[in-house]
Amino acid sequence: MIAEPDILIVGGGLGGIAAALGACRAGRRVVMTEETDWIGGQLTAQAVPPDEHPWVEQFGTTATYRALREGIRAYYRQWYPCVPRRWGSRS
Repeated sequence: MIAEPDILIVGGGLGGIAAALGACRAGRRVVMTEETDWIGGQLTAQAVPPDEHPWVEQFGTTATYRALREGIRAYYRQWYPCVPRRWGSRS
């Protein structure tokens, strides 16, 4: 027997993902749909940084959003580290 979801979330942008995570944490069964091949909305599709607004630093965020930001930062630090480069070098 297949369990039916309690909640259907249409759209896999950051809002849809936040809603799905919140519902799952509350013990609900969730189905989230997204018309594209990826989730994350502009954050993933257009490389919008998670720190795009100065109020994020000034007024704070939710714990979930803070964990997302730190996870993204850790990923890029590990896989795309900033390294010193000499002027005129191509590497």
